[in-house]
Amino acid sequence: MELKMIEQFIEEHGLQNGEDILRAFTKRVNLTLVPRTTREEVQIGHSKFGGHPDLPNADLHPGENMTFLAQFRLSDLAEFESVDALPKEGLLSFFYDLEEQPWGDEDERHLWRVVYTEETQLERVRVGEALNERAVSFKESYAENGYDLYDLLGDDLYETLVEQFEQEELHAIGGHPNEVQNDVFEEVEETYGERFDHPFLLFQMDSTEELDVIFGDVGILYFLIPEDALRAKRFEETEIIMQCY
Repeated sequence: MELKMIEQFIEEHGLQNGEDILRAFTKRVNLTLVPRTTREEVQIGHSKFGGHPDLPNADLHPGENMTFLAQFRLSDLAEFESVDALPKEGLLSFFYDLEEQPWGDEDERHLWRVVYTEETQLERVRVGEALNERAVSFKESYAENGYDLYDLLGDDLYETLVEQFEQEELHAIGGHPNEVQNDVFEEVEETYGERFDHPFLLFQMDSTEELDVIFGDVGILYFLIPEDALRAKRFEETEIIMQCY
């Protein structure tokens, strides 16, 4: 969602609470899967969804039951203001047990993993079954805090606005999550306590036909990390929330 389009909507409808409406939007990086044009794999160390992960060695793979979802070359994100807290170099890889489909309870923490490496000598580690592989493109734009925006606009205007900017799949890093049931930031703090009073959306992955992945009943998976842990590169403190319809 572009800021100028939001401002235009406010002006067209003569809304007096325009500043509050704008504050209900935060910048983030939206991710788009790039359709395959060749049979070749994405290059080692590059950003992608699916396929097999690139790691310094096979010992860092968390196990056959852990499906590799995506990896992001952090230099691809270095130009974006909204994710400035991320390291500028290295590779961030996300794993999740698609068979068990954990929701994010504390006793399920062995069922997901985030691996961060600053090493440049990587190999493609072929462990377990792989999802369809797709390259990824990045674009910084604005996303709404749905609950705040709904309170400000009411039912009809809210639907009118968000319909103009609907995306088929909602993959993202940073900013505010697209909640399915309730506020994701509030839920992760309720689940994991005060250390999540300032959470960062490390990765939001939507259910996707392109990769043949469904979270719950066509839901969304959120990887979240306390902001202080992010700045200290303590990615082992990442937790998840899964919501579905």
